[in-house]
Amino acid sequence: MSELPAEFGDRVKVELIENTAPGAEEAIRAQGFTSHGLVIRQGDRIVFRAADHSLRMEEAREAIARALAAGAARVN
Repeated sequence: MSELPAEFGDRVKVELIENTAPGAEEAIRAQGFTSHGLVIRQGDRIVFRAADHSLRMEEAREAIARALAAGAARVN
């Protein structure tokens, strides 16, 4: 995931949260994940979510490309 800003430029911000970080357990549960996952947001709106081992990076890249093509100033 850390390669996404290099692929899409500064319009993409990546924030990785370790599962051992304070508050991570609550955040994981709030997203409906068992242990980990990926959430892509455009502002406060979720444009893509993949839980645990169902994540396919190509699908994440497609979601980012769609959000940027639709005129998103930034995708987090």
